[in-house]
Amino acid sequence: NGQIGGMLKDVAYQIRTPEFWNSMDLIGGPSTYFMGGAFGDGKGQPAQSNSVSHGCPITRHRQVNVINTGRRA
Repeated sequence: NGQIGGMLKDVAYQIRTPEFWNSMDLIGGPSTYFMGGAFGDGKGQPAQSNSVSHGCPITRHRQVNVINTGRRA
C-alpha cells in the first residue's frame, strides 16, 4: 500500500534476480545509505572470524513475494 512501516524481522523474498532488479521503481539518495556488518561470515572449517559488511541505499520494489521465515519452538 506504499505506507512506511517499521523494520521487519525473520523475512525473505522469493523472486529471480532479473525480476528483482526490474521490480525496483525507486532508489534513495545518499542520505538513505546504510552500512551494516557482522563479526563473522559463517565460512571456514574450522570456523573463522572474518568481519564482513555491506551497504546500500533504501529501494522500493513492486510485486515481490515476501515470506515469514521465523521459527516457533
